[in-house]
Amino acid sequence: MNAPDPRLGRLLLLGEDYGTYGAVGVTRVGSQAAAAISVGSSPDSPSLKFKADPNVLNEDALCVMEAGNWSAYCVADAHYGPESSHMLIQRLHQMLNKIRPTDPGHLSQMIEFLRQGDPAMTESETTLLVVIYDRQKRSGFGVSFGDSSFVIVGPGHTASARNAKDNRYVSTRGRSSLRGGAEFSFTANPGDMMLTFTDGIDECNYRSPATSIHAHHIEAAVQQSNGDTLDATNRIVAMALAGVDGNPGGEDNIAIIAANA
Repeated sequence: MNAPDPRLGRLLLLGEDYGTYGAVGVTRVGSQAAAAISVGSSPDSPSLKFKADPNVLNEDALCVMEAGNWSAYCVADAHYGPESSHMLIQRLHQMLNKIRPTDPGHLSQMIEFLRQGDPAMTESETTLLVVIYDRQKRSGFGVSFGDSSFVIVGPGHTASARNAKDNRYVSTRGRSSLRGGAEFSFTANPGDMMLTFTDGIDECNYRSPATSIHAHHIEAAVQQSNGDTLDATNRIVAMALAGVDGNPGGEDNIAIIAANA
């Protein structure tokens, strides 16, 4: 029997399981990635007015697939209830276990078919960012709805979003919202670190990106981590929870994935 490949890993984290202010669920995924999720650190955040269920304060979700040279990184940030982010990320996780998208168009088609059966009767809506990476080819692609971010940090890269951020949301109420996401492609180099995260990072001071984490904060955290994705994840989340440059932080839910190219 062949020994298991240590590079293989998969992870699903749902906000409903991480609702303690100031606490972080963080873990390694395979040998190349790490991920974290947190409700935030501020029980007085203005984001609370968008929570439909007082028993589920964390409406973010993420999943990671590490299958040798092929990887998938997915984050979602819901509003008015966790149903949309949790259901769609769970379905993505199941789908990506069986199907490897071959290009942005194929991935968009997969996303369109995430909602199956009767529409969920909920007002919940969510951002959705899905990134696919081929470590052997050093290239990848993704599809984005909303304001989550995919960035690459390394020589020749600045930690600015590679995806087009907008105000679109998807829902489980119908298939139409899952069509027409912003497709993008990218290349990466050995030594680069790829980060996929919701706006609990770059709007940790709620709805105020100017006083939240910027590219230079992320670049410094990655440089200090010396290529360790778990350490980089911990550093970035700690900044987001505490705030930067004397400004408040921890005012939104957080989902983040860090992976070495």
